[in-house]
Amino acid sequence: MLQAEFDVNHRDNEPVKVRKIALWVCGIALCVYTVTTGGSFATDLASFEVTKNLAQRGSFAMSYDVLATEAERGVDGQYYAPVGIGHPLFSLPFYLGSRALQSLSAIKIGKPETLDKAAVVLGSAVAAAFCAPLAFLFAWRLSGSLEGALVATLSLAFGTILWPYSKFGFNAPLATCCLLGATLCTWIGVRDYRSYVLMAGGALQGMALLTRHEMGVMIIPIFIWLVAESRRDRQLMFKRLVLFGLPFALAVGVWMWYNASRFGHPFDTGLLRDPNVRFDSSFFVGLYGLLASPGRALFLYAPITLVGLLALKRLAMQDRSTALLFGLQILILTSLIAKMHQWDGGESYGPRYLVPLLPYLTVPIAVLFPLGQRAVRRRILFTTLALSVLVQLPGVLVDYSKIQNAFARQTTGYSIQMSRYSWEATPLVLNVKSALKGVPRNVGHLIGIATPPAVVQSGQETQRDFSQQFVFSLDFWWLYLYYLGVIPAWLSVMAGIFPLMIASYLIYMVRRSLRSFSNSNP
Repeated sequence: MLQAEFDVNHRDNEPVKVRKIALWVCGIALCVYTVTTGGSFATDLASFEVTKNLAQRGSFAMSYDVLATEAERGVDGQYYAPVGIGHPLFSLPFYLGSRALQSLSAIKIGKPETLDKAAVVLGSAVAAAFCAPLAFLFAWRLSGSLEGALVATLSLAFGTILWPYSKFGFNAPLATCCLLGATLCTWIGVRDYRSYVLMAGGALQGMALLTRHEMGVMIIPIFIWLVAESRRDRQLMFKRLVLFGLPFALAVGVWMWYNASRFGHPFDTGLLRDPNVRFDSSFFVGLYGLLASPGRALFLYAPITLVGLLALKRLAMQDRSTALLFGLQILILTSLIAKMHQWDGGESYGPRYLVPLLPYLTVPIAVLFPLGQRAVRRRILFTTLALSVLVQLPGVLVDYSKIQNAFARQTTGYSIQMSRYSWEATPLVLNVKSALKGVPRNVGHLIGIATPPAVVQSGQETQRDFSQQFVFSLDFWWLYLYYLGVIPAWLSVMAGIFPLMIASYLIYMVRRSLRSFSNSNP
């Protein structure tokens, strides 16, 4: 019998406890992501413009040519973001909350849109945090081990580049959350014969498509798995395809309408007009860059994924079809991104475009549990996890875009190729050096033994380099508030500590629940 179904009666007796732990894990991730969020200085400007204009004018157009290219000019002469509508719609409540807050107070921070962009960035932290309970529930269902599910979830949340990208206003966390939710709901809907959950899977897959256009191809592995799971009953197969396909087809219809209304054709997203986005790269060049280059290698920027690959092999021995599903998702997305002209994602900490596949390289870790008395395996697993967390810290502590910009300005002949292949210019090396200098320097500023550099506390929205003056700062919103003169140092520290106190309490609750479960199941 499959591992995922080996003890159904026992699991049915534990749904409340498991759901509580999943919520606590979500809270832990949200608290940590919130306290380490960078603020308003690293935002997808095109997506932000759509959010802003939706709120202010009910328009999908951008206010100006944000990307400085005619590729995004629509049929009506206005400029449109080449991104999906999902991320702007998701960001809309956060933007409206910021506007409401400012209308009720006299808060003015930085540039006119600083708080609005900060609110959109907070949305990324929320989307990334939602990945944690989804991963926990999936890992638990696959393994039946609460400890294994917890380790797998912590591996995803804090041992991969999902953490650094929770700080920025890009759509990678939302795309990851939607795709993971689609996979989990589809898996549960099929394995538990729950129609409405299967429909939710189709809806979330549609939301993934509306968030990132390439997520449309991720329907392929789910479709193959769904057919394989239902191959013995054609009537059931047809029913499942309809239940999953209807909400996804509705999303495809919205996607096609959105494209046609902007660029005049249902399949014209605006992306392929841009030479930086075309699929004209050598497959092997892109694959080498994504897997082995010092600037973007997945296994360098998330070492725990190596353990995930081994765990995927173990999963194949217990649940071959689920392992096939995960493997196809990894293979298809990696192959697609490898063909992109800009496979590296531009100014990125690691392979930004591969963030959505991270759950499928971490969730399988749960099937390695229980580790039992095999001390060597336990040591390897937790050493690799600790190393992975350490690798994320430079990306969390400092903003790579600022560090890279400063490095480029003082380096003759700098090019994006250097950040890909030259160790001295890679995000990991630059961020480590900056963090080693920045941590003691910023501590000194906060405790009063050093004077912070003078900064311009306000600016015009057209000042694109306003944030570059904060290159000396650690990339935390509560530090920016201090350097901008909004709050004193002691309040800045308290703002950073308070969410961590909540996270500590939630960690205590998780540990107590795990001990209670162990004691009741000797």
